[in-house]
This record gives sequence, structure tokens and C-alpha cells, in this order.
Amino acid sequence: MKVSHVLDSLARGCRKLLVPLAAFLLLVLLLKQLQLYDWIVDIYKSCLPVLMGIVIAFLLQPLIDRLQQHVSQKLAVMLVYIGIALVLAVFVIGMIPIIYKQVMDFAEVVPVWMRHLEGFLDRYHIAIGNLETLKEKYLQEGYIIVIDSLRNTMHTATNYGIAYITAFFISIDLDFWKRTAKKVIPNLHQFSTFYLTMSNIVYQYLVGTFLDILFIVVTVGITLYIFAFPNALLYAVILALLNLFPYVGATFGLILIAIVGALSYPVFPFLAFAIVWTIQQIESNFIQPMIFNRTMHVRPILTFVFIFLSEALFGVVGVILSPIFAAIAQIAFRSWLHSKTSDKVGEWEDIWQDFDEAMQEENYD
Repeated sequence: MKVSHVLDSLARGCRKLLVPLAAFLLLVLLLKQLQLYDWIVDIYKSCLPVLMGIVIAFLLQPLIDRLQQHVSQKLAVMLVYIGIALVLAVFVIGMIPIIYKQVMDFAEVVPVWMRHLEGFLDRYHIAIGNLETLKEKYLQEGYIIVIDSLRNTMHTATNYGIAYITAFFISIDLDFWKRTAKKVIPNLHQFSTFYLTMSNIVYQYLVGTFLDILFIVVTVGITLYIFAFPNALLYAVILALLNLFPYVGATFGLILIAIVGALSYPVFPFLAFAIVWTIQQIESNFIQPMIFNRTMHVRPILTFVFIFLSEALFGVVGVILSPIFAAIAQIAFRSWLHSKTSDKVGEWEDIWQDFDEAMQEENYD
């Protein structure tokens, strides 16, 4: 019955949102007619680093909360932000020569792939006119894309730097925001239960996701390296990130490995392909449940929606990390349901019991 009450409340809340949503859409149309829409968009882009800073502060707060159990709040903030900045700096410095080598290896492989493609076309008498002209055209466009990518990378890095500094100031002044919340939020106890539950679960999820990605990168990377697979580390990382997408991600990653293997070897590397597939099965059926106690089961529609939301906020990086953002959103929703039915801070098993299993029990009644 509690679940029915919560769902009824959610339905009433959605109905209340219809009028504000319609008013918002009407406002957008009006701004377009008054030619103010572009001006508003420019303001939004200017404020975007601040919005990103709020998101970063929210994501890092679970780590600060854990560290704050042993040191003061300000020292915990300093350690987390300085530590992450140092880790990122070491990672970038260490990755530059690796990325350079991967790019050079990829540049050497592309002509081989082109010869394979031309041989395939000749073998089956598939005529493509002006193939050399097309190759030169795409080569020139490739240089333009590289220059634009470098320019966009510098712009994105600047925005992330501003966002990171903004997040630091938000976290360091968190006591002020807590005092403000006590005066502004009417039902602060329920909100506190929601936040502490979500903070606890998000911390576990982020640590578990890191370990899960590390397992894929190390095992697949070593496997591909042993079989002299080109750009082994690069494809291991791509496979690990694709693996975050529910249902289709692992399949797309395996297809990518198969295509690269078919283009790079005179005989298809069936053994390497089989080992990578086995690693994926071990990860999904044993490693992930062992890390998380039970699998996440992020709703596919949620991941699909967050691809576009994350791309709008964070660009290409947002698309790559959209499954993580979708999982955090699902954790937030389930933590909110938990706070509606319990006064204690929830653990990993609690928020699943409060939603999936409770819904099944409700259906049987």
C-alpha cells in the first residue's frame, strides 16, 4: 500500500508539472518571436561552467563525506580536490605518450585497411568511381577535423577548469548551504535521509564502477596485447566504456573488436575474439554482481535520455559517461522512494527492496 501511495503522489506531481511545462514551452516560442532566444542561449553557455561545477560538487561530496569521518570538513575537501587534480594531471601526462603511440599505430594501420578494402572491392567487382579522389578528400577533411578537435579540446578544458574551481568553492562552503537549506526546505529530515542514502549508494556505485572498468581494461588489454592486436590499450578502454551501456554496449564493443581483427589479420583471430567474449561473460555474470552485491539493471530508456542530456551539458565526455549519470539518477530516484518510507539511511540492498521487490509484492496482492 505504501508503494501505491508513493506512485499516486508521483502521478499527482506529474500532473502538476503539465502546466509549468506548457508555460515553459510557450515562453521559448515567445522568446524566439522576440529574437531573444539566442541571447538567452548565450547567457546559458556563459553559466554552463557554474552548472557543471554544481554537478561536480554533488558527485564528489560522497567522497568528502567518507573522508570527513576521519578529518575536518575543510581538510577533507582539500584532500579530495587536490588529490583528484593530481591524479588527473599524472593520468594526462602519462597518457600523452600512450595516445601518441596509439595514434601513430592507427595511422600505420589505416593504409593496410584501405588496401584490404580495395582488394575486397576488386575481388567482387564492386566499382567505386574516383576512389583516389575520395581518399584525398577525406584526408584533407581529416586534418581539418584534427585542428577543430584540438580547438574544442582547449575550450572544453577551460570550461572544466572553471567548473572544477566552482565545485571546490561550493564544497568548501557547504556549511553555509546546509544552514540555508534548514531555513528554506520545510521537510528537511526527509530530504536529509534522501541525501545521505543517495550519498552512501553513489559512493559505493562509483567505486564499484571504477573497479569494474579496471577489470575490463586490464584483462582485455593484456589479451589483445598478447595476440599483437593493434592499439590494444585503446580498444580495451573503448570496450570497457561501451560495456557501461546496458544490453547493446557489450555487443557493440565485441563487434568493434571483430571488425578491427578482421581488417588487421590475414586470418580472423578467433581465439582472441573468444577470450574477449568470455571475459565479458565473466564480468557481467560474476564480477559485476560480486562488486555491487547485485546488478544495477539501469533502465535502458533512462540511459538513452541521459545520452542527450549529458551531451548537452558536457559534450563528448558527457556521452561517454552518460550511463554513469543515468545510474546515479536511478539511485537518486530510489533513494527518494526510500526516504518516503523510512527514517534511516538506506544501504545498497534497501533501495532495491524499496522499489523492485516491493513493486513485485504489490502486484501479487
